[in-house]
Amino acid sequence: MALDWGDIDWQRKEVYISRAITQAAKGKAGTTKTLSGKRWVKLLDPAHQALVAQKAHTFLAGKEVFQNPRTLERWAGDQPIRRTCWVYALKAAEVRYRRPHQTRHTYASMMLSAGESPMWVAAQMGHADWGMIRRIYGKFMPDAIPDAGEKAVGIYGNNDVRITGTGSS
Repeated sequence: MALDWGDIDWQRKEVYISRAITQAAKGKAGTTKTLSGKRWVKLLDPAHQALVAQKAHTFLAGKEVFQNPRTLERWAGDQPIRRTCWVYALKAAEVRYRRPHQTRHTYASMMLSAGESPMWVAAQMGHADWGMIRRIYGKFMPDAIPDAGEKAVGIYGNNDVRITGTGSS
C-alpha cells in the first residue's frame, strides 16, 4: 500500500520496499518494521503485468501506485480495502475469506512448494534470515525434488572421477 511509482525499476523488474502502512500509523507511510524490511523485491510476471495495468489508473494521478478509487488518495490501511473491495474480489474469485495480510503466507507457501530457495523467499519477504521461513513454512518445502543434485552436475560436469585407495585395506 505504501508503494510509489518511483520505487519500481522497470528495467530490472524489481520494486524497492522502503515504507509500510500500518493501522497504528493511521494510514501514514512509515519506515519498515525492521532493517531487513527495506529490500528489492523481484517482480514475477503476474505482478509485473498487474503493475503495468495499474499505470492506467494512478500513474498520472499521483506518486502512489495504489489509491482508493473513491478518494483518489493512498489507502489508509487494510481496513478501508476490506470494506470497499476485498470481500467482493474474493467472492468474485470464489476464494474463501482471508485477511489481505495472508497473501504473504500464500506467496511464501507457493514459492516453497515450487522448490524456490528458502533463503531467496526469506529475502523477498524481508526476513533477516531464513529461520522464520523454516519454522512457519517448512511443511511446504518439498522433501524430494525430482532433479535434486542435477544443478551441480550441470555446472561441474559429469567427470569420471575415480576414488583411489589410501593404501590401507
